[in-house]
Amino acid sequence: MTKAFLSDCGMSEGQIDRVAFLVGHHHTLQEIDSIDYQILIEADYIANATENGYSRENIENFMSKIMKTESGKRLAQDIFCL
Repeated sequence: MTKAFLSDCGMSEGQIDRVAFLVGHHHTLQEIDSIDYQILIEADYIANATENGYSRENIENFMSKIMKTESGKRLAQDIFCL
């Protein structure tokens, strides 16, 4: 579905494959293999935590075990007043 959606947007086949992979794996926390994947995981978590009212403990656990980028950590700290 993602590949079909992007098929006429001027992206290379490799770019389309990568976007399709990221879309299909944005809730998979194992084997994060690149910075684009890491950023997507962190951003998606922050959005979900904001929308669903995750507990402070859940957020801090995610930050300590999964978050790797300094900007993601800083953003989460600001948003959740940590």
